[in-house]
Formats: sequence, structure tokens, C-alpha cells
Amino acid sequence: MKADYSDVYTATVRNAYRMTAQELFRLMFLQYPKPVSYLLRLRDWLVKPFGLQRGGGFTELIKEEDDEKVVFEKSDSHLDFQVLLQCDAPDNMTLCQTIRVATAVKYNNSLGRIYFFFIRPFHSLICRTLLMRAARKWEKEHAYA
Repeated sequence: MKADYSDVYTATVRNAYRMTAQELFRLMFLQYPKPVSYLLRLRDWLVKPFGLQRGGGFTELIKEEDDEKVVFEKSDSHLDFQVLLQCDAPDNMTLCQTIRVATAVKYNNSLGRIYFFFIRPFHSLICRTLLMRAARKWEKEHAYA
């Protein structure tokens, strides 16, 4: 997809067993922290009058997945987005693994551009927060003894 906006956020998982992309998806998108849940509900409420598609689960949007990556995407008349979750192979010497979330957004019209203009700061905050939370949770639950 030719994107009008894209970003990438990375984190390092230290001293833990290998995380797969499916596990990263689960940690990031199946259980939100309360502040993120509130922001998503607020977004849904704000966009409802404009006919923009509201949120929902991301599981049904998955187009491709394996141990190293999960790709999910959604298109509507206002904008298209694609998210890549990637888990690199761990470095056996340092016991570290790089994980990342990358987003690409293509505006289909002015309403999509306006919508993302207001969503963008929250998108960045939420992506970074969920990625770091996933790394910390994984390290805590799967540390080498």
C-alpha cells in the first residue's frame, strides 16, 4: 500500500524466551489497559455521527500470520490502514529480541485525512504504550531462570 502516513515503534525483550508475533498480537490487542479502552470508546463515540467505521476487534482483520509477523488491515471509504507486528529472531548471545509495530495509513478522502489528524497523537501514544507493555509483560512472565 502506498501510504500517506507510516510509523514504526520498536522495543527490546531482554532475558526472556522467544516471543512469536501471535503472542505479541495477543499481548497488545486482546487485553487493553483501562486508559486505552476509554480512549477507544471515546473515539467510537466521536466518529459515530460522521459515518466512520468504529473500532472492534482486530482478530478478524488478520490477513497474514506466522511466528515472525502478523499483518492486519482494514479499508473503508475514508481510509485504509495496515498494521505489521514483527518479532525478530532472538540474539542467542545477548538473549535479546527486537519486536516492532508498524502502521501504514492511506487517506481515501478529506474525511479520512481529518479523522486521522485528530487520532494521530493518540495512535502514537497507544502504539508505544501497548508495545512497551507487551515487552514488560513478556519479560516478567517468561524470564530465563
